[in-house]
Amino acid sequence: MMFSIPVWLPWLLFAVSLASILAIFALAGLAHFRSGFQFFPPPSKRSWQHRTFMLLFRLFLYPLIALSVLAFEPAAECSSLVQYGSGVTLFTVGFGLALWITLQMGWRNAFGEKRGLVTDGWFRFSRNPVYVATWIGLVGWGLIANQWSVTILLLAWAVLYLLAPFFEEPWLEAQYGAAYRDYKARTRRFV
Repeated sequence: MMFSIPVWLPWLLFAVSLASILAIFALAGLAHFRSGFQFFPPPSKRSWQHRTFMLLFRLFLYPLIALSVLAFEPAAECSSLVQYGSGVTLFTVGFGLALWITLQMGWRNAFGEKRGLVTDGWFRFSRNPVYVATWIGLVGWGLIANQWSVTILLLAWAVLYLLAPFFEEPWLEAQYGAAYRDYKARTRRFV
């Protein structure tokens, strides 16, 4: 007996994921345009901003993963080997590298705690190597998923990581002062 997915389930997963990332954009935008309100990076790990961001990001990511599995559409036979081979390679390299760089930087540092300015390793080449590596993984994910709704959500994630440095940089400058300004002057935002 085949398992039948209700027609509404992929739409629900898509809606929850999209609403969550749009809420992140809205709160980050509000913080950007309203002085005295900070959302990302959060003021502390125990703040409502940190808990809200983590909840919203999980409500974005977990339904996206489920949607990627449930709404999977195989590619045409003639191109599927190249498409899936490229997708798996990009996904593995991108997300593997993003995880490795994050661990080298320090998990807490990556999530807004002041644990020291990291300027060596991959950070010699880019101020945001985790975001760059994640974009590579997102391209691979899109090739594997081969589904329009997943692609829309992956594009939203890519835009989030394109805009995130503009929210992080003022915080980093406030935390690390001249050391960050010097680093910023000699290192590109993205490579």
